[in-house]
Parts: sequence; C-alpha cells; structure tokens
Amino acid sequence: MPIRHVSIVSVPVSDPDRSIAFFRDKLGFVVLRDSPMGPTMRWVQVAPPGALTSLTLVTWFDAMPPGSMQGLLFNTDDIDAMHASLTAAGVAPSEVKSEPWGRYCTFKDPDGNGYVLQQDPS
Repeated sequence: MPIRHVSIVSVPVSDPDRSIAFFRDKLGFVVLRDSPMGPTMRWVQVAPPGALTSLTLVTWFDAMPPGSMQGLLFNTDDIDAMHASLTAAGVAPSEVKSEPWGRYCTFKDPDGNGYVLQQDPS
C-alpha cells in the first residue's frame, strides 16, 4: 500500500507555550492537541485550519535542539497578503522574491527554526 500523506512534522522548541502563541496568534494555526506526557513533557500539535499535516512542538529530542529545523515550506494563495500579515504581527519575514517555481519569503519562529512561505506560480 502506498503512503497516503505526511501526518506530523516535529519542530524543536524550547517553550511550548510561547510556540503555541506564535503559531496560533501570528500564523493562524489551530491547536489540535495539548496533552501531558508525564510530569515534565507535553504533546502539543498545531496545524493550519483543515490541513492534513500538523506540527508537533517537541522539547524532548536531544538530537533536535530548538532552532535546528530549517526549510519547512508552507504554501499560501496570496503571498503579499500573508507577508503583510506576518509583518503586522511582528514576525519580520524576508522580502518576497520571485523565481520560476513561485514567489516566496522566509521567516523564523521565536526559537530560530526557519520556514519558507511560498505561493505557487499562477
């Protein structure tokens, strides 16, 4: 049987509450799950509304220190509006650049993890 889709991508963070606020309040994600995993850990899962793939905000992988994830790409239908929204929210995205494969900008979360926001060519 073939793989149907990517389900979860782990993003290393240092402060789950700060990261929840970033994804929810600045990017418009929804919190799918925020559950205790023992006395010192939580399972925190966020996603864009209606998305098949979600992010889990992890603090427990020694091999994934906060800020070490780079290049996760999000798609948008309107890069200019999303860029303006990120800027207004204090995220400080890079300038929008145009390439044959689409228009894009980059930004970082509070831990320094790097993301690409892309609009496919029309």
